This record gives sequence, structure tokens and C-alpha cells, in this order.
Amino acid sequence: MFNKLYLWLLYTIILIKEVIIANFLVAKIVLNYKEKTDSCIITYKTSLKSDLYKTIFANSITLTPGTITVDLKENIYKIHCLKKEFADGVYDSKFEKILLKLEEI
Repeated sequence: MFNKLYLWLLYTIILIKEVIIANFLVAKIVLNYKEKTDSCIITYKTSLKSDLYKTIFANSITLTPGTITVDLKENIYKIHCLKKEFADGVYDSKFEKILLKLEEI
């Protein structure tokens, strides 16, 4: 029980941190009109099994400025990234790692 509570608290803290950082990155892009955006749509296959955790992961991606979950079918996400570098955060997702641990409990 304590482990699950700890993981949810950790997840929330990381989500808040990532949202704040992404807000500044997106604001920099928007305010610097000379900066060129190189948006892209990526596909990402998750190892999550639970529909609930897949939905939480999709919503966390969408809550983070600069990324939007466009589609989710079975285990494949389609994600729009404002810049290609934002895709790196999806491929090395702290969110998914914590959700995978929560699924095991």
C-alpha cells in the first residue's frame, strides 16, 4: 500500500515538474518568432497492459505542453510533438516507467 502511494506521489511530482519545464520551452518557441518549429507525429508502442494506465499515460503526454496524444489503438500511440526534440521525452518516458511499476503491484 505504501509503495503504491509513494509511486503515485512520485508520478504527480514528476508530472508537475515536466509541465512547468515544457511551459517554458513552448513559451520560448512562441515568443521567438524567428525560431523554426519542426513538428512531427511519432508512433510509440507501450508495454502497459491496463486500459486505465494507458489512458493516464496518454493524458499525461497531452497535459505536457508541446505534445498531444492524437490516437491510441491497442498499444500504439500517435503523438504530435511541436519540436522533434520533444519526442525524446516520450521515448524515454519517466511516466511509463512508473506506471509499469504500478501495474506490477
